[in-house]
Amino acid sequence: MRTQPRARSRGARAAKALLSTGLVIGLFGGALVAVHDSSAPAETDVETVAYSPPRYRMVQANLRASMGTARFKKDVREVVGTSPDFITYNEVNGRRTADLEPGRYRVWRKGGDPYRSATAVAWDNDRWAATSKGIHQISNKRGKPARQRLHWGVRYANWVTLENRATGRNVSVVAVHFAPKSKHYGDLVRPSARALNTLVKALAGRGPVVVGGDLNVQYEGSRYPRDIFAAKHLVPTYDVTQQAPVTHGRASTIDYVLARGIARFATGNQRAFGLESDHNAVSVDFSPLPVTSMASSARTRFGPGVVVTDPGLSVAEEQSVLRTVLKAVNSAKRGHVVHLATRALTNGRVVRALKRANTRGVRVRVVTAEKTTTAEMRSLQKVLGKDVNEDTWAVTRPRGYDRTGLRATVLLVSKTGATPTFAFSSSTQMSGLAGSGKRSGYVSVSGTSYDKMLAPVFSAVGRRR
Repeated sequence: MRTQPRARSRGARAAKALLSTGLVIGLFGGALVAVHDSSAPAETDVETVAYSPPRYRMVQANLRASMGTARFKKDVREVVGTSPDFITYNEVNGRRTADLEPGRYRVWRKGGDPYRSATAVAWDNDRWAATSKGIHQISNKRGKPARQRLHWGVRYANWVTLENRATGRNVSVVAVHFAPKSKHYGDLVRPSARALNTLVKALAGRGPVVVGGDLNVQYEGSRYPRDIFAAKHLVPTYDVTQQAPVTHGRASTIDYVLARGIARFATGNQRAFGLESDHNAVSVDFSPLPVTSMASSARTRFGPGVVVTDPGLSVAEEQSVLRTVLKAVNSAKRGHVVHLATRALTNGRVVRALKRANTRGVRVRVVTAEKTTTAEMRSLQKVLGKDVNEDTWAVTRPRGYDRTGLRATVLLVSKTGATPTFAFSSSTQMSGLAGSGKRSGYVSVSGTSYDKMLAPVFSAVGRRR
């Protein structure tokens, strides 16, 4: 069921395939968590800890229905060659089940007709055991051109609940393919999203739910049903990694991995890779994380780990990343140094916290990537100055920011209460939206991490330490 113009050539796709290396990020659905491994040595890289085994890899692959068998089998080998735990397939009606489950993999799809068998879920049977399987209708709207064989408005999602053979942890995996917009049956994206929500809600009681599929709607486009998915905490990984790779054509992102109920997982290593198909496959890793709370105390103390903002819960839980930044700046004392690099600084609470810190005798230094100096930055410059060779300054350096590869936000504090060094890197800039949506960041308290993150801040402003 090809629904979009043909993608670029395989060589061009490979050159364009993106790897999202974003930092460690917790996901979805449960309570807000700040995560750290208290047993890790102080110098341990938090990302390394978070991505240590076990790691669950998910691949979404739309394998073009009109491809020849040889090209189809080559794509299956390409997908399986990434060693995923779970695979969601689209457009596999007419394909032999045996060709979808090579080696240790097993597959589920409801047979009987090309509508029910068009999507499929495969899993690594050495690691996972299927405990239940099923199918759920996503849309049922008939209508097609005279020469078209199938009614593209009739769609089903196949699903499997799996149990990890080593840990007993359950995950439900759903394969879905929304119908493209058509004059023959209309736009089915929103009703299909509601039908998917119904299935996800039913499966959520068994544990986390991961969905893979071609939704035939552009990510962040006007037709993307964000409000419907948000109602059931079904979040695309693109919201978390803040990277949306091209999955079809020259600029389309229409293939997704979405998930609900895995707040105690990190997600990362997201990438798109080229296939013989007219779609790129999407691969994402999920890693279980030990969870503890970073409770406040009389002496502010930060532990290394992941800070996760979880939307849809309390106001405090929706603003975890922002609260971490404010807590660190507000804890800085006379003689301490605060370095803040952020792509945009328009958050009034952060600006006020920086000004108060300066008043307390903290040396505050700020660099942004803004091409036009905002009112907030101008007000800071009146207080801190603009000479980077002085003790305090606030400057805009868009070229330097991009050249050094700084994250959306980097906050460094030489001493913070009981913590000797504080280094924080986040996937969100300190704009007015910093307290909303899916946000994340990681905290390090090691001198090595502090120095490593400080160097590009100085480089961005053209100053040696």
